[in-house]
Amino acid sequence: MLLDGHVYRLQHFNGPWTGGSNHFIFYKTRDLVDQYRKFFEGRPDFSPQRIFELGLWDGGSMVFWAELFQPSKHVGVDIQNKQNSPYFQKYLSQERVQGRVKPFWAVDQQDSARLAQIWQTEFGAPLDLVVDDASHLYVPTRTSFEALFPRLRPGGLYIIEDWAWGHWPSFLKPDHVWAAERPPTDFILELLEAVGTGRGMIRRMDVFGGFVVVERGDAVAKGTFSVNSQIVRREKQPVAAALGLSEVALATKDAYD
Repeated sequence: MLLDGHVYRLQHFNGPWTGGSNHFIFYKTRDLVDQYRKFFEGRPDFSPQRIFELGLWDGGSMVFWAELFQPSKHVGVDIQNKQNSPYFQKYLSQERVQGRVKPFWAVDQQDSARLAQIWQTEFGAPLDLVVDDASHLYVPTRTSFEALFPRLRPGGLYIIEDWAWGHWPSFLKPDHVWAAERPPTDFILELLEAVGTGRGMIRRMDVFGGFVVVERGDAVAKGTFSVNSQIVRREKQPVAAALGLSEVALATKDAYD
């Protein structure tokens, strides 16, 4: 893929991780890029100026978003303890980019204190967009969401990529590296419950096969934010009550059984 003179090699989880000095390895499929195009075409006025990204691989996604939106500040973090690739460093060395696009390596998305510190130091103002393409696991995804979502402005967007891997046949094999991991689908369902509860923080969700977009509402975050605080659930009922069966009806049913 060619975008603004930058070369991206699209490949996904089953591709060989071979690099090079003249392109980015872009860990996305063509279909996923088309899903993004469809979503953002429906929001022509969305122009994020402050972007926080989780999961960089070799920097290609960071350049993609930075070139697409031209934000005033784009910060990204990755758990890998590495240096910028030559191709990425060449991009960051451009005068128009210096100080505006900034990667941080060796940062765990579960380190809420570190995420908050980076946000305060680099932004100190509400974010417009957060993109989570990091671990794709339940606990880390939820932890970073609860750390950064309240720091979005009302109307800001939080994107979670690859939420559906728990439904992909190749990921369900007993010997898969994530066989014992909890898939993020559970967290997406919790976010849906929060939308339905309507407490004002989590306003809306748009769901695509490759990602979910969560829109920040107008409510003010008070204290430590948690997704559970945004959800109201019915108390669990006995099986008979849940089925709407009285004791008499159950007794009659048992007699005929």
